[in-house]
Amino acid sequence: MSIPESQFDNWHGTGADAGSATARERIINALEMSRSAIDDDAEVDTFLQGSYKNDTHTYGSSDVDIVVKLESTWLSDTSNLDSGEQARYDSNTSDASYTYSEFREDVFTTLKTRFNSPSSKPVKWDGKAIEINDGPLPVDVDVVPCRDYRIYHSYPENGDPDIDHGMAFRPRYGFNRITNFPKIHYDNGTEKHSNYKETVRIFKNTRDYYNEYWNSLFSIDAPSYFIECLIYNVPEHILRRSSRSDRFVEILDHLQSDSTDLSTFDQVSEMEGLFGDSNTRWEISEAETMLRRLRSMWDNWYDQKQGADIRLAQS
Repeated sequence: MSIPESQFDNWHGTGADAGSATARERIINALEMSRSAIDDDAEVDTFLQGSYKNDTHTYGSSDVDIVVKLESTWLSDTSNLDSGEQARYDSNTSDASYTYSEFREDVFTTLKTRFNSPSSKPVKWDGKAIEINDGPLPVDVDVVPCRDYRIYHSYPENGDPDIDHGMAFRPRYGFNRITNFPKIHYDNGTEKHSNYKETVRIFKNTRDYYNEYWNSLFSIDAPSYFIECLIYNVPEHILRRSSRSDRFVEILDHLQSDSTDLSTFDQVSEMEGLFGDSNTRWEISEAETMLRRLRSMWDNWYDQKQGADIRLAQS
């Protein structure tokens, strides 16, 4: 028998927001303090991104993601401009006096100065984000120092250019640039049907339940961001289903249908495809594996749930 409606009633809610706004304010205060290493003339925007910002966080959601974006220096894509627009852009811009490389090191230095001490060093940076863990903030935080990423669609002689704004950054050690569009992502997700975000939470919770309690030799290796993007591509008439169990299985039916071409799916920002071989895309085979395992859980809920309940009680 299939998963009952009562189980989805447990899976659709948000987790507690244990201080994400407070953490953001304390990061801003640190970056603006008199001892900050950041250039005084730099234009900086600091904001939340990820599941806490998008209202898709679940119980047990981990780090809060905070973006620290340099806006007075940017990376541009002007491939959509004609020759006249390109010439105007070139004449109105110049090389930055304060570079992204300098900025990200200054952000790291400032956060270490504010939160590290001789006896405790919670601020570390070894990968994509600067990590602040183990107590100085109400929640563990990942801080991403980045610069503005601008895709220019026009650069008129009079009036404002048409620009899509994103963010661009590199891991501390490495040269692979990562770009994404968190504010467009947020706006597009907010404009979806009101059931969209709770449906994302349902799929994230079913993944977590499968991995932690389900009687299987396998697991579901599906990042939350990609689950959010996958559900974004589900037709509106399915998201409108008031019954959460009906909605869940109809989404599986749609995504596993031979008539559904996953390769055409977009990320929530609609600025990049969901599937592909770049460092910001998912593999179709991984999505199909997740769907098969969720289908198995749906089909075998009562046969295997007793063992899952035992593991849940012991956890």
